[in-house]
Amino acid sequence: MNASHPQHSVLPDDVRTALGRRAPIEQAKGMLMATHSISADAAFALLIQLSQRSNRKLRDVAQDLVDEVSREHR
Repeated sequence: MNASHPQHSVLPDDVRTALGRRAPIEQAKGMLMATHSISADAAFALLIQLSQRSNRKLRDVAQDLVDEVSREHR
């Protein structure tokens, strides 16, 4: 690693924020894929449908799904 470019060792805040928002969506997709034996694309489409039906942001719908499954497995 080049000492003159230390910024490469730390993620910028905007990248970290984007990754943090994306994580629940990816987790929810994985849960749907495992539960329903569907592809990643089908799981994402299902999340989109749930989001549109409830008129809520996709990441909020995904986070609720992750939270619900987590509560069930405590």
